[in-house]
Amino acid sequence: MKNVWLIFILIILGCGQQDTSNIDTTTSSKTDLQWQGVYHGIFPCPSCDGMDTTLELIKPNKYTIYTVRLGTDNIPFQGSGTFKWDKTGNIIILDRGHIYRVYSDHLYLLDVKSRRIKGADAQRYRVNKIQALDQQTTTTE
Repeated sequence: MKNVWLIFILIILGCGQQDTSNIDTTTSSKTDLQWQGVYHGIFPCPSCDGMDTTLELIKPNKYTIYTVRLGTDNIPFQGSGTFKWDKTGNIIILDRGHIYRVYSDHLYLLDVKSRRIKGADAQRYRVNKIQALDQQTTTTE
């Protein structure tokens, strides 16, 4: 009886998992796009007029982010760090936890399960590329 429950639990746990065995990682945003660059947009904010966000992605896997809470303190925040690519090579995860889907000329901020945010403000979770960077660009610290 224990084995039946164990098999049942494994089946249930496996149903929620995404099958990544058929993912073609030879073509992805990471390998096919000029993803490095500066992106800008204003995200919705429940306690302010918007989060003015500028995100710079730099090879190999570094970023700098600037944010300003509009209509409140207007004191800019600047942070930097590293990011990693998911298994598909289409999504980046910043070391601060933000998750973005990478397209040729913009990024979409995703929810914690790497899904597009839905609702009336769904299109506002986009930052557009405003400046491309040379592929060889790297920063030294």
